[in-house]
Amino acid sequence: MSTTQTSNHFLIRRVHSLLGLVPIGFFLTFHLILNLTALGGAKLYDRIIQTMQSFPGIFIIELVVIFIPIAVHAIYGTYVVYTGQANVLRYNYARNWFYVIQRISGLYTVVFVVIHVYLLRFGEANFAALSQFLSQPVGLIFYVLGVLFAIFHFTNGLWAFAITWGLTVGPHSQKIWLYTLGVVFVLLSAIGLYDISAFLK
Repeated sequence: MSTTQTSNHFLIRRVHSLLGLVPIGFFLTFHLILNLTALGGAKLYDRIIQTMQSFPGIFIIELVVIFIPIAVHAIYGTYVVYTGQANVLRYNYARNWFYVIQRISGLYTVVFVVIHVYLLRFGEANFAALSQFLSQPVGLIFYVLGVLFAIFHFTNGLWAFAITWGLTVGPHSQKIWLYTLGVVFVLLSAIGLYDISAFLK
């Protein structure tokens, strides 16, 4: 690989990791917290969603801040999955399994986001519609896996992000960061599952 190709690859990986944090990671966290309003009942949730959808220029904002970054991150991520080589059979280390799960969770999250956006944008984006979808076993399993995989992909991606950007350069800092991300994963997962439970009442 030439110096130019190496530099381009390095830059692309940096942009890819950055898009995973900003704005996708922030949007995921915001979305999980926003959905806690469902605990206040259908009227409160529907009113907040309708207010957000009526915000001037919301489609442009979503396109630039959410959809395009997700598309770029997903396309390059798919390329990484296609070209990557897992070695869990030869080296049975935890990070090797995380590598595999990261790829699986990324692909699943893409499918989950596409279907979720389709349901909200081209279906009825309200409490009743989501409640009905989640009342079906397949729908519930699909959403639970989608939320957990998305959160895992985000938090595990933060591990790679810190290394890529030189924030955790030693074993000690990486260990502390790993424990921190474990806590973040548990907290966000609890919020995500609590969100889903609100639509099952």
